[in-house]
Amino acid sequence: MDENEFQEIEDSINEDGWYHFGKKKFECSGLDKQLINYYLTNKKLPKPCNECYKALIFLEDNFSKENINNLLRMLRAFKSEYRGKLDHGVAVFYFRKKAEMLEFLDLLEKGMPSFNVAGKLQWRRACKEFQNLQPGLWKNTKIFISDIE
Repeated sequence: MDENEFQEIEDSINEDGWYHFGKKKFECSGLDKQLINYYLTNKKLPKPCNECYKALIFLEDNFSKENINNLLRMLRAFKSEYRGKLDHGVAVFYFRKKAEMLEFLDLLEKGMPSFNVAGKLQWRRACKEFQNLQPGLWKNTKIFISDIE
């Protein structure tokens, strides 16, 4: 990665909040009042949010040209398709199926040491704003209580 490419990533994050990457199709309209109202009224995740799983790499204090270069090199080496975004603190990868996300998380776990990518792996269901709105509906970031009732 040259200085210009890293600057493009920085500029995108500073202007839009995120740098988007990957080729896999993934439609997410983002949270709006209709989705939030459905959630609050029905105590259920609305569609398509109920089918959203996110693999996460928390970059913590590791947002640097070297680490982002290592991350992008690792992702280019993967044969699987992915769609994601990153900011200065986290890289987020989107999936519609939990099994597919867990498989990708395993790839990340194995690939990060090989490509010298610094960060901490985690995953979650849907947007964290849902959990923030009604934490009592969640056992943790991975388990939405109505899914197990």
